[in-house]
Amino acid sequence: MHAFWFVAAFGASALAAPYSTCNTTVATGQIPFTFPLANGFPDVDATTLRRIQSQAHGTLPNTTLPTSIADTSFTVFELIAFNELFEVAFFTSLLSNMTNEVRGYRIGDSGIESRKSFDTALRSLSVIVAQEQLHALGANKILAAAGRNTISPCQYKFPSSTFAQAITFAATFTDVVLGTLQGAISAFALDGDVAFTTLIASVIGNEAEQEGFFRLTESAYNNPSSLPFLTASAAPFAFSALNQQVIVPGTCPNLTDIALPVFSPLIVSSRYVSSYTSSVSFNITTDNTTLVESLSLVYINQQNLPIVEPLQNVTMADGKVGFKAAFPYNNNINGLVIAALTKTPGPFANASEVAQATVFGPGLIEVS
Repeated sequence: MHAFWFVAAFGASALAAPYSTCNTTVATGQIPFTFPLANGFPDVDATTLRRIQSQAHGTLPNTTLPTSIADTSFTVFELIAFNELFEVAFFTSLLSNMTNEVRGYRIGDSGIESRKSFDTALRSLSVIVAQEQLHALGANKILAAAGRNTISPCQYKFPSSTFAQAITFAATFTDVVLGTLQGAISAFALDGDVAFTTLIASVIGNEAEQEGFFRLTESAYNNPSSLPFLTASAAPFAFSALNQQVIVPGTCPNLTDIALPVFSPLIVSSRYVSSYTSSVSFNITTDNTTLVESLSLVYINQQNLPIVEPLQNVTMADGKVGFKAAFPYNNNINGLVIAALTKTPGPFANASEVAQATVFGPGLIEVS
């Protein structure tokens, strides 16, 4: 079973940072986001679906769906639906903050300094949230047609409290989605569900268009595309990041149905990383000294072989472990970097092999 393919996950930091890191904190004072939406989503009738499709500028595919899928494909679509429901929640919350003029999301705030930039963002995000509703509906429709259980939404909190932070967050989790969907295509091909490969390829294009918008909204100095070959990831990293960062514990009806592990968090404690950075600081929570002594730090970037670094300057106190690892920027590292603590030093051929050996992760770093 090719269960370690596919991914989707996140990060949040100050907009001005040319390099950003992801942690697991959420904005204080948040009320958890809950479904259904005002239009009834995720349970929609034919009239509502037509309205969503009109807002999304396109429709759900009208091709005949298979009545059976491979077990790996089942897990892929479970994770796709699980992630897409989060994305619908996130973009709905972002739009609500903008239209209700919440502090940090008003005209004049960072990222939306003018009426024109505000209106452009509002119009674009209104289309994006409808497209994500179709992605979620489509994934659950495939599961239902194959006689599999569909995925229900959770409650969510988000690590952003301003428009600028939200766009940085969106750029990072979309980067991880793009890495995830690479693996989904591979899984379908390997397990015989080849018909889904073109469907997911079309979604990759959609998500990449969104990512270009997020990058340019984040900073006028960004290129719309970050890398010639985007960073690969693996399903357990996506699933773990979702559970660590945005899911309110105990609110997911289907959490235990998804056959993927949830790793312990790996916190990137270095606030900024640049081309001048020689090492990055991390921390984890454990009192297992023997385990810590056996761990290695692995960086995944682009389509290159994962880079393994030993832990340096390890400190342990009250169940908290801090350490550093060299940051090999001279290896042409750029764009999304996924860090993981593994129980073996490798070598690793790809992100899937790293995921299979991971104990703590993912730690996410965006190199601009």
